[in-house]
Amino acid sequence: MMDTDLAPTPKHDGGGLEPAPFRVVAAWPAPAFVENLAVAPDGAVYLTVHSHSRIDRYDPATGQTAVFAELPAPPMGLALDASGALWVTGGTMRTAPGFIWRLGPNGEVEHWAELPDASFLNGCAVHPNGRELLVCESGSGRIFSVDMRRPDAWSIWLEDERIGPGDSPYPGANGVKIRGGAAWISVSARYEIVRAPILSDGSAGPLKAGFTEILADDFAFGASGALYVTTHPAQSVVRIDASGARTTIAGPDQGAVGSTACAFGTAPGDEQALYVSTDGGFIVPHEGAIQDAKLVRLEVGEAGYPLLGERRAG
Repeated sequence: MMDTDLAPTPKHDGGGLEPAPFRVVAAWPAPAFVENLAVAPDGAVYLTVHSHSRIDRYDPATGQTAVFAELPAPPMGLALDASGALWVTGGTMRTAPGFIWRLGPNGEVEHWAELPDASFLNGCAVHPNGRELLVCESGSGRIFSVDMRRPDAWSIWLEDERIGPGDSPYPGANGVKIRGGAAWISVSARYEIVRAPILSDGSAGPLKAGFTEILADDFAFGASGALYVTTHPAQSVVRIDASGARTTIAGPDQGAVGSTACAFGTAPGDEQALYVSTDGGFIVPHEGAIQDAKLVRLEVGEAGYPLLGERRAG
């Protein structure tokens, strides 16, 4: 999630434009802010509708979207665990505390944790040990570890000024994904995606370089090793292939205005589809206008890297 009304600077390198086939599969009347999404094994797409303090569910089999759960505060990050439970981060923007909720299969909301000094909880991911939820705090330089077995048990997993916002109006640590034994973290304020190796005891190792000159909000890994990046105020989706070559695969004409997050489909026929959530320019309008928020389906020609594919004991 971005919290700024500024346009991106020339630091962002999205490569050339090669649009992927696309289709808008759901929309929310403006002004609306769809912030994040997660795709269940059965193909259902869950979305955090930040502007309306709720979680919606899109069913690719029927094409229908429905309210799944109402929340007491605006939601931001979203992740599924191995049991199918949804974990949600949120809170009032720039105001402590931050909250973690656990949602059951029918949308039952369980208050899980309250982080008293967290004012900008954002993206989250399940740790490979399956017992911790790693949560970005965009207003500081921290990644929290929330115990997924004990409510209100949490600690700081990583703290480093290199994932903080510094003097930038953009967020610090924004999105987080697990791949190759590391937590990959988008740092919007620094136009970087960095990685923190996950050590044998589950703790974070020293930060290492990843990608620079990319205005990343959220991102997803393809099976090939390619990285798909939503750029939010840059109004696009960028593919960085395994060689490092960059291509913008969606822009305003493909529905990517205010692209906030992305995740691969899992339903039959969806395996090579990348779902992209948008805010329609809620934060940074495109050509002076706010559009409807959207869920866009891009055909990218490969499947996604399994989010829970690196489970390990420890």
